[in-house]
Amino acid sequence: MSRTVNRAGEIGSSLPMRSDRFFAAQGEWFFSTREGAPIGPFGDKEDARKGLDDFIEFMSLAEPKTLSRLYAALTD
Repeated sequence: MSRTVNRAGEIGSSLPMRSDRFFAAQGEWFFSTREGAPIGPFGDKEDARKGLDDFIEFMSLAEPKTLSRLYAALTD
């Protein structure tokens, strides 16, 4: 039996469409934010994965004013 695992805060069985956040361009690796902004370059996919982990940690610890400024920069 296949079982779907929800992320924290998700309720029910109807999950949003997800795609791989990592991509390579011209021999370098990037990840994309939820806003669609590319972050990188990184030397390889594992470094990009670590960069994403750092980005998520930063987002979870940042003050609201800092987050507001970052969101504005990512969507410009």
